[in-house]
Amino acid sequence: MPKQITRAYEERLLRIRIMSHTGDKIHIKLPLDFVKRMVKNNALDFLSGKDDIMDSQKLLNLLINAFDYNLTGEIAYLERNNGDIIRLIID
Repeated sequence: MPKQITRAYEERLLRIRIMSHTGDKIHIKLPLDFVKRMVKNNALDFLSGKDDIMDSQKLLNLLINAFDYNLTGEIAYLERNNGDIIRLIID
């Protein structure tokens, strides 16, 4: 059984994991307060693309609500038609 790590709110992180269909793996860790500021300033725009079928603004609002309710764990799992996988995790 994996050990659960609990962090103080100020230390919590948003982890973004992207596994592309070409084999690229991207792992990003950002402090929650920083992510909140980026969302409020419309600076977290790498989640939106012209060919996306999802509403990236709704996804960002989902993240903000997850922060406000102090949720942890996997918040979103997106698998694109081309095989790309995007996971948003709060811990």
